[in-house]
Amino acid sequence: MKKLRNVIAGSAVAIAVVTGSAIAPGPALATEAAWVRLSNGGYTILLQHAQTLGGDASEVDPQDCATQAVLSDRGRTQARRQGTRFAARAVTINGIYSSEYCRTQETADLAFGSYSVEVLEELDPLGQTEMSEEEQLDAIIARINGFRGPGNQLFITHSGVVQALTGTTPRDGEAVIVGPVPEGSDKPAVVGRILLN
Repeated sequence: MKKLRNVIAGSAVAIAVVTGSAIAPGPALATEAAWVRLSNGGYTILLQHAQTLGGDASEVDPQDCATQAVLSDRGRTQARRQGTRFAARAVTINGIYSSEYCRTQETADLAFGSYSVEVLEELDPLGQTEMSEEEQLDAIIARINGFRGPGNQLFITHSGVVQALTGTTPRDGEAVIVGPVPEGSDKPAVVGRILLN
């Protein structure tokens, strides 16, 4: 009887593991599925800037890097690696946009230097523009809702912006893939996440 109970218990654990895997794929599988979606185009990639050194001054001038946190040496290496990952996958990017801050623009330059980058005030940290936070997020969402391709568009911004748009906080080096706001929701649809580190 004891042996039978052990067999049953072992079977239950095995079922739980298999079921759990089916419901919640690991990061590698989730990342692969997101790459497949991007190959089809029509999505917006939300990417926070690479790792930084120091912090912002109490009063930040977006045009003055001396008042801002800037990329660390590790962050610069990270940004280059992120660009390499996209190039290796041959993902079509039809537009790259960054905030006004030096750390997002440098991330864009190091990762995607061959692309033209458009600077958008609405991608700045929340509360740091002349717009209200609601106006700022609405402006970003309007761009997401209006994009259908070809290719994908990439927003290089700040973690607080990504969190406010999606309800999820990106991990270091993680891109969040979104589509238009679905009916009944006020946030863009999160369709995938990609670990780029």
